[in-house]
Amino acid sequence: MMVSLGVRASDFRDEDLKAVYLFRFAFLTDWKDRQPQNGRYQFCVDGNSVVSRRLQDVVTQKPEQANFRDITQGDDNVLGCHIVYTTESAAARIAALRTRFPDALIVGEGESFTAAGGMVAFIKVNNRVKPLVNLKNLLGTSFTLRSQLLSIAVIDVEGNA
Repeated sequence: MMVSLGVRASDFRDEDLKAVYLFRFAFLTDWKDRQPQNGRYQFCVDGNSVVSRRLQDVVTQKPEQANFRDITQGDDNVLGCHIVYTTESAAARIAALRTRFPDALIVGEGESFTAAGGMVAFIKVNNRVKPLVNLKNLLGTSFTLRSQLLSIAVIDVEGNA
């Protein structure tokens, strides 16, 4: 006798899905010469949030693939973040993160985040969490997003998602 335990998307909370998305973003990006030699991506968070804590849980389960850092702890030695997640949406804060981590994918929340200079944001579409990618804010970066990520994302070319 075989029993199937199906998992529905409704069985996951938004913060869990966002954390998994964040983790997968590292593998759906072509980092070119920034590909980690040791195979461990650097995940950084700017602030304590439910999504940050869920991401830390995911990273902790995959120590051979990732490291986790909270960049708000005043550690100026944190370098080389691949993914930076923040709940801040002020243009000045986003600009500061982009300056401090010029080779990182800066991810946040909502259309206001990408309008303020963020690269990828989480939005709700038909009651589902989706990544919103602002192509203009990705110009000049040292990495490119792979087609697998772009195919599931909402694309914002000029602030028109």
